[in-house]
Amino acid sequence: MEIIDVINARTSVRRYKKSSSVGEDIIQNLVALGMRAPSPKNRQPWQVIHVTAVEKEHFVNLGFQVLEQYKERKEHFGSLEISLKAMQTASDLLFVVNPYDHLPDYTRVWEKSDLQAIGAFVEHILLGAKAIGLGTLWMNDVYFMQSESKAFLNIPHDVQAIIAIGIPDESMYPRPRKSIDEVLIKR
Repeated sequence: MEIIDVINARTSVRRYKKSSSVGEDIIQNLVALGMRAPSPKNRQPWQVIHVTAVEKEHFVNLGFQVLEQYKERKEHFGSLEISLKAMQTASDLLFVVNPYDHLPDYTRVWEKSDLQAIGAFVEHILLGAKAIGLGTLWMNDVYFMQSESKAFLNIPHDVQAIIAIGIPDESMYPRPRKSIDEVLIKR
């Protein structure tokens, strides 16, 4: 598949076929593709924690407990419920963290550029997965359970994104996009 075709065909997948894992080799290859993403000053501000099987199930159950607490308090929880249901069916979860988010002067100097780099890193993984027929979902709802995620993973760093990966079990279609005139401004 040509890169332009992969970009045009990529969609977010929320339901996956039952599978134990897409395989360690595939995950390593996808993360290696992510590592080819550009980053300011070549900082490469990313690390990935790969979770499957029982550990994934424990995390999803924790997420549903957190979701119930939000509902009981009648607080906003974004699309956490949709994300958790996708995580339930995905065979693999990749937790993307920034190992540099604790450094002095981080929020003043590096935070925005690191987030841009992490976005490129994640997108490389999504496109690589699409190119080999896998489905993915890029989730940021982890922000609604950040402290629980850090405790679960036993890490000091914030989780920047979770990527669900698996064999798609739904018809994938591109979501509507803004028109080019809404996005591209000529001067």
